[in-house]
Amino acid sequence: MLRNCEECNRVFSHPSRGLCPECYEKAQKDFDAVRNYLKENPGATVVEVARETEVDVDLIYEYIQEGRLDVVPRDASLQCTICGASITIGRVCARCRNDLRNTMSQKAQAPKLKSRQDAKVYMIEHLKSRND
Repeated sequence: MLRNCEECNRVFSHPSRGLCPECYEKAQKDFDAVRNYLKENPGATVVEVARETEVDVDLIYEYIQEGRLDVVPRDASLQCTICGASITIGRVCARCRNDLRNTMSQKAQAPKLKSRQDAKVYMIEHLKSRND
């Protein structure tokens, strides 16, 4: 399947990857640099990791959210995208994740929704309403 690279916009062929081979290799090198630096310096801050590895701070936070790093910078602060609670990894806190699972298991009780987007909005609104 032909597609454009998400990074450099070059045309390439790969069945599932969004990056061309060159950009994919650079992305892997960046990730390895961050991972190795944190293994050697477990008390490092996000800014220190970014400065020493020359990897953008936003990309380091993306690695943390994806759960790809074994060691996380000591000052990394993330918030649940649903309720705003502090979390150390991922995008959603354990409480909201459990609520999402419960909501999905009760899918039969939910109103009939026309699209996946409607279902996402319904679930997020449902979770936010529990905090009120």
